[in-house]
Amino acid sequence: MHRALHIMLAVWMLSIFAGFSGSHAGAASGPWQGGNEVQLRLISATAQYDSITQNHTLNAGLEVKLAKGWKIYWRSPGDAGLPPVLDFSDNSAVTSHQMLFPAPARFSLFGLDTFGYGKHVIFPLTLDINPDLSSQRQIVIVAGFSGLVCADICIPVEETLTLAVPVSNISGQASDQARPSDHAFAIAQARSAVPSQATGNGYQVQSVQIIGDQLVVTIHDQAGGVYSMRQGDILIETAAEGYGFAAPVFREAKSHIAITGRDATALIGNMATLTIIHPTFLLEQTITIETGKASSMLAAILPMMVLAFIGGLILNIMPCVLPVLSLKLTSILNQGNASQAQIRRSFLMSAAGIILSFMMLAGGLLGMREAGLAIGWGIQFQNPYFLAVMAILMIGFALMMIDKVMLPVPDFARRWSGQLKTGHGGWHDLAAGALATILATPCSAPFVGTAIAFAFTAPSVAMLIIFFAMGGGLATPWLLVALFPQSAGYLPRPGKWLIYIRYVLAIGLLITAAWLGYVLSVVISDSQSPLSGDWQQWQPGLAEEYARDGNIVLVDVTADWCLTCKANKFLVLDLGRVQDYLDAKNVILLQADWTKPDDDILTYLSSFGRYGIPFNIVYGPDAIDGIILPELLTVDAMFESIEIADLKTNFQK
Repeated sequence: MHRALHIMLAVWMLSIFAGFSGSHAGAASGPWQGGNEVQLRLISATAQYDSITQNHTLNAGLEVKLAKGWKIYWRSPGDAGLPPVLDFSDNSAVTSHQMLFPAPARFSLFGLDTFGYGKHVIFPLTLDINPDLSSQRQIVIVAGFSGLVCADICIPVEETLTLAVPVSNISGQASDQARPSDHAFAIAQARSAVPSQATGNGYQVQSVQIIGDQLVVTIHDQAGGVYSMRQGDILIETAAEGYGFAAPVFREAKSHIAITGRDATALIGNMATLTIIHPTFLLEQTITIETGKASSMLAAILPMMVLAFIGGLILNIMPCVLPVLSLKLTSILNQGNASQAQIRRSFLMSAAGIILSFMMLAGGLLGMREAGLAIGWGIQFQNPYFLAVMAILMIGFALMMIDKVMLPVPDFARRWSGQLKTGHGGWHDLAAGALATILATPCSAPFVGTAIAFAFTAPSVAMLIIFFAMGGGLATPWLLVALFPQSAGYLPRPGKWLIYIRYVLAIGLLITAAWLGYVLSVVISDSQSPLSGDWQQWQPGLAEEYARDGNIVLVDVTADWCLTCKANKFLVLDLGRVQDYLDAKNVILLQADWTKPDDDILTYLSSFGRYGIPFNIVYGPDAIDGIILPELLTVDAMFESIEIADLKTNFQK
């Protein structure tokens, strides 16, 4: 009864308002309703309603304005929230209606993904008007709105929205036909932002398959070929309850979406509606979820295991692991009077420390992924506490190397290790292996980036296998010495010279500690590292925008803790002939600094299936999607990519 009286009062007030505002009929909008968090109103695309020319339908919209930080939800809100609903049941003017939803944004908070809109949105409406009202002077529309708006807290919203649209005096006369209102263009824009087959620009979802605990989506382009999607989002809707779908990861020309909540195989045979949001097209398509070939994952794991092993092996000579070489060298030199059994035990313990650390790292990353947190290779170097601990450890190792500090060992560690001195198979050797793993993680060596990208998007078991293979690659030098312990006999016997060597190596560790301290100071500072030369600050979408305007763009994703990035800069990017070439080609230089956590940069990397740095890519008018450069930059590879990115210009020359 209260609601009916509320609606009757709203209709009466709107009728009076419409009678006094006939001269402003072009506005075709109802009054704003709501509070400080959200404002809502109904709007019409036509200034008048003509039942004949409009076929008893009215093109309208629900306009929503939100305060800063507040959002309203999509039709499928995700892990939390409620969709907005309009109820016309108490209004005789509208017999039925259709409410459309423009492409939403993904909001991630505390491991929960929700979908919706911020700031401003128009939901297009198609209203079927009661034919019996065509003879009236105006159509008065009343709708009950209910929904949820959220910021740090969520507030339910219930409002009564009204709209009065004048009826044409003589239907069918050209001079009196419905003309566009002030809102016609905005409503048309909102309709064009609704994903559908029409807005798909010829792209189609070819298949949706369950492989492991993931949904694998294959998309075809206008020519029918497999389209390698590198950016955008894919939203999944299914009638099956209890499922969650993570943000897509784009790898190997397919989109991989992790499934949470329930057993993924139960989705096989179900229909799923996919909403694909891409900068160049919007697509909504319903398709049956199929069974993926179990062998396809096994076939993918085997070559990735080989790549991971080779990548781990290469990490032994990367700049990031060089500080550990001093510990390795000292350990080997101390083997002069040791038996072959002691040497074998020592290096086996170091190898075990490496592999165990890789497995612990994989387990931690898996936990973060299951919690919905973003993961990346080397992101612990963005943590000030980790950096501080590592700097202290480096200083401690340096002082221990020159016998300035003796580390106390508990009795249980004595009994467990059997020997206390480094090089006799004790806990020191296990710790040395763990340290090698920790210092290897800021590097993305050849093959490492590919293997890590696969691991981060693969099922849990596959991720553990890849990390085990990479750990085995890094541990190979230790395992070789353990296999051939007699090789230590070819080293010079310990003597006074070893004392000086230990001092030199201790200085190397202190330099590493100083570097970690510098990175720590950058991470905890409020300011960004200054850009040098012609480099500009990278922003999402800026490189692609420059490329569409006909420019060549080089993007460098770097960090102060990435020693390989520094090597690329010194050996390639800062070379005089490289700078002259870039100037001659008018290449725009964009730098993304990942020293501190940055979700935009992590999203950018993951759009290319990469989760570590260095990462360099060239854009141009003939390479809008970019040409990825190798982790270890070479001048020839960069020059060749720049030429390919601007083929048309080069051909004309």
